[in-house]
Amino acid sequence: MDEEEFDEWYPQAKVYFDGSHYIAIPHTVNLSRRRKTHHEEIEVRQTGDKFELVKKPGIELEEIDEISPWDGEQTTVEEVVEPSKNEAQNANDTVICGNQPIKRKVTRKQIFEELYQKYLDLKKSDKLAAIYNDMRPLFKADVGAESFVNSNYERKCRNLTARRVRFARKAFNQNFNYFVTFTYDDKKHTEESFRERLKNVLKNFHNRKGWKYMGVWERGKKTNRLHFHGLFYIPEGMLSGKFEVIDSYDFKKKERRQIKQSTFFADRFGRNEFEELDRGPLFGHALAYIMKYMEKTNEKIVYSRGLYQYFISDIQNEDVLVRTGQEGKKLVLADDFKCWDEGVYVGRVSEQTIKELKKCT
Repeated sequence: MDEEEFDEWYPQAKVYFDGSHYIAIPHTVNLSRRRKTHHEEIEVRQTGDKFELVKKPGIELEEIDEISPWDGEQTTVEEVVEPSKNEAQNANDTVICGNQPIKRKVTRKQIFEELYQKYLDLKKSDKLAAIYNDMRPLFKADVGAESFVNSNYERKCRNLTARRVRFARKAFNQNFNYFVTFTYDDKKHTEESFRERLKNVLKNFHNRKGWKYMGVWERGKKTNRLHFHGLFYIPEGMLSGKFEVIDSYDFKKKERRQIKQSTFFADRFGRNEFEELDRGPLFGHALAYIMKYMEKTNEKIVYSRGLYQYFISDIQNEDVLVRTGQEGKKLVLADDFKCWDEGVYVGRVSEQTIKELKKCT
């Protein structure tokens, strides 16, 4: 590409589709490194749901540091990350006890994660108040406890937003044709065997039949039964077994309806439902339905391999319609913008052109 031909161009931009337009994020060089944060381990005495800080040997209680409330994470829409493995594990590391006091060596962040899950269904103000009330005995002063709770709540919100953005961007890059729900029959599986067996089957279908999928595990409100909800791309002729239409009862709408079920999954697991998707309202509804469970399930998103957030392309200034985002750092592109790979013209944007470009997960 002749640089003199255009007033300005943006090399190696990250491009994604937001459901209506292609958006480009110009390449920048970030020289800063993420700061590692040490979370001090403390000893607490827990009686039921109440926590008490145990004095360390040789150290007066008021000398114990409150720990900086910030954990070094600077997650933004442009820099999307999943919660760390430690965070995911800590959130599940809840100790259930009776009225007998027990001693635990934990970090304040671990306790926050436990309380966050405990009060998850409360509205924001009540949730913050409940967490603060339970954690206050672990700090020297009110201001330390309040700052810690508020900043960690903001961290959870940033991480959740980042996960949702990442999920949506990956979803819009794929041609998903089914919204699928799997559950299990008690006569065929336990919860553990259902989870592991279904994951293995989906991995095999991805490798051998070209399936693509992304979704979450979820529990029914009334039955607490484990389900899997996902967006699926199933190439034509690559479904094992066949579809059958069966009568079902919708407990939410309190009406009977017919659903499409796979005989393959019905025989091996139990109830399942395949709803056909296009790029219309049903796709948006399915996407929103899955995303609302991201916080409540505390489960990692299940992705098949190869799903990407962005493709990489040089962008000509003439293909930029308008700037958007914070400080106008993003570019809204023309629907038929030209794609370049390190100065070499690849073609106007299309499914085939995107296949030839580099990807970024």
